[in-house]
Amino acid sequence: MKFSTLSAVAALMLAAALSACGGKAQFAVQGTIDGLNNSGLVLANGSDTLPVASGSTSFTMPHQISYGTDYNVTVLTNPAHQTCAPVSGASGSAGHTVAIAVAIRCVQNSYTVGGRFTGLFPNNDATATTTATPRVVVLLNGSSGGQVSVSSANATDTVAGSGEFVLPAVADGAAYGVTILSQPADLNCSLTNNIGVINGVNVSNMILSCKPQ
Repeated sequence: MKFSTLSAVAALMLAAALSACGGKAQFAVQGTIDGLNNSGLVLANGSDTLPVASGSTSFTMPHQISYGTDYNVTVLTNPAHQTCAPVSGASGSAGHTVAIAVAIRCVQNSYTVGGRFTGLFPNNDATATTTATPRVVVLLNGSSGGQVSVSSANATDTVAGSGEFVLPAVADGAAYGVTILSQPADLNCSLTNNIGVINGVNVSNMILSCKPQ
């Protein structure tokens, strides 16, 4: 008899609890984060938003959702110098799986460093059957190790001996410092606008000027 009374009380408590939450199980909207190195990331599930600290590897949205409720986790604001996006599990219906498991991946933005060259002409060794040997200047970006060979053969501007060059991309927020690694012995080349910090755009104002020795 005592057992029956306790069972009835437990059943009433359970019914009250289910009634209070609409009779539906509740699910946490949660997941993992990979590669978050900077601050500023804000995730959203509809109107439910969550700022995420730099270095975080997991998240749980502030509000749970009921069984059968649709969810769609998006990146409301990207962190500084990075782009984040869901790679799996971002949307669905609560209860479709045992737990909601969203995967977010963040990657560092990168931008190219480049500019124009002038005064870079081929050698005067052309013959009736051969073309002139190109002159080549090799540039090195010391911060990233990226380099490019700037050749007179790449002159494309209407002005002879002039053209454009581009070095490999550099991470957003990183410093760059481009120097001349090698140049033809009969030329004196110099660089301007070759030092700075990547700030969300490609750098294209560098000038490589070459003159005869």
